[in-house]
Amino acid sequence: MVMNDFFPDSDPAIGSERHIARLLIALYHVGTAARSLWDGEIRQVDSIRELQQFEFWLREPGHLALALLQIAPEQPGQTERIRATLDRLLVDRDADRRRVIWPGTPYQTLPDLNLAFTFLSSRALVSDRPSFSPGRTTRRIVLEAPGVVFCRQIVEQCPSFGWYDWLGQTVAYFWKWLAPLDLNAMPYLTPHLTPTQAAIVPLLPIIRDRYDNLFTALPPETDPSLVVG
Repeated sequence: MVMNDFFPDSDPAIGSERHIARLLIALYHVGTAARSLWDGEIRQVDSIRELQQFEFWLREPGHLALALLQIAPEQPGQTERIRATLDRLLVDRDADRRRVIWPGTPYQTLPDLNLAFTFLSSRALVSDRPSFSPGRTTRRIVLEAPGVVFCRQIVEQCPSFGWYDWLGQTVAYFWKWLAPLDLNAMPYLTPHLTPTQAAIVPLLPIIRDRYDNLFTALPPETDPSLVVG
């Protein structure tokens, strides 16, 4: 398995291996591509909150489906692409089956990623740097060149992460509509759910009901080429 060199069996972080790998995929897709002077391609994010939000949509495909169902009527030019994406999210009950709860309690919408950054930094995959702009200092998270290579190896050699790679591409495509959503209020849940309820109940019945209501008048066939990735 490609991750063995970075996640040895003796490492106490082994229980978080999948969370760490998914975080790398999130950083790869939300990060802006750049080049390191010495090492090659890197990806960088100038906002911890942006990375937290992006990672949330990878962990919660049911929430993503509900958000896209809210966006669809507001963006008619994206309706068919949204429908094609939802069709894939509904295969094998993936919208619920692939939900991932970040370790710890209570339910964490935007978890603290500092431990993950420390773990990845110690393996030279990620750098956590200050970023200076007029009047303030922020944090820049950089997926270093070895991290970019490693992320691609995960997707190529671990088939289960191919789904997260597709989902990362999908979230990146819809990002300009997803990024403004308040993940504390979760407005796409109303009127049937509150954020507290959505953390503990299956989302698939509500997704299917809203899907059927929205797409009743549309033809049943969807062009596969519309699916991102």
